[in-house]
Amino acid sequence: MMALPLGEIGCISSCPMKNAPLLLLTLVAASASAAPYGVLHDLNYNRVGVGYDNDKFLNSTTVSGEARLGDYLLVGGSYAAISAKGDSDGLDGKFARFGLGLVFNAGPGDIILRGSYGQGNVETSDFSAFGVADETSFSISYRAALGGGFEGTAGLAYVDTRFAGTNLDAEAAFEKKEAVVRLALRYNITNEIDVTATYAFRSKVVGGNNFGLSAGYSF
Repeated sequence: MMALPLGEIGCISSCPMKNAPLLLLTLVAASASAAPYGVLHDLNYNRVGVGYDNDKFLNSTTVSGEARLGDYLLVGGSYAAISAKGDSDGLDGKFARFGLGLVFNAGPGDIILRGSYGQGNVETSDFSAFGVADETSFSISYRAALGGGFEGTAGLAYVDTRFAGTNLDAEAAFEKKEAVVRLALRYNITNEIDVTATYAFRSKVVGGNNFGLSAGYSF
């Protein structure tokens, strides 16, 4: 049975890593060019959402929430129901994550520093195989309004993930320390309702690149 990634984890190829500064500069330029047309900087960080994520190994349905406390502090968390596929079909589980962050205004957008820790498990229906994982992540990202109701976010994260199991193949256990490029595009349907698409460049070892889609309510 193959090793399983739990959560939005992984690594990037050398090409995305080299292009990360270019992606950030492109986002800053796009948001700056939108500013003269009346785009406001006021970005809302108080949001609850439900979403779906997919990679080579896992499908997951996630409920998440985040709130801004005061001018700078962000507090958030998520809970995901996980369903394995492919060679690991038959394993299901859960993964919970808690995070803290700091947000600072930077030109037309915001710089966001985040740290998070998560734990989870997967198991078969008869409990004959069981695996546990934890994940620590530190990231920096830039978020900005792009105009027309759109927002963009580009970021780089350092992720340390560990996985171990009982009654699983020995090679299923691993520890992976990786750099991850994450991109997000949000469309605000109203001031409260949005849809958000995310993409993370990840290692094939932990499931390959990840695509996510979510709907959110801002308060």
